[in-house]
Amino acid sequence: MIVLFFSLLTGCGGNAVRMEQAENPQGRYREQIAAAKRLLEQQEQWADRAEWEVLKSGNGWKVIAWRIEHPEAKGPNRYLPWGYSVIELDSGMVAVGYQRKG
Repeated sequence: MIVLFFSLLTGCGGNAVRMEQAENPQGRYREQIAAAKRLLEQQEQWADRAEWEVLKSGNGWKVIAWRIEHPEAKGPNRYLPWGYSVIELDSGMVAVGYQRKG
């Protein structure tokens, strides 16, 4: 019971691994991030404090919006393990899926 509680508390209970380095919204994945941000703004109140992780997924993209909870921290400590949303994009940058994780 204690191990389960500790795992949930530290975020190790799921498969969420907090990213180390956010993508630059104006960098190599700017189109993916812009498309994902449009959807995030419709779904969440924290889109203005998101940092982005972009992963190639089949014929499209998986864009993870991490909610910044501790702006003074560095690396993955800026985010809570459950404070993110996953936006799936097709190859034309059209959102085809949204999943809130926290």
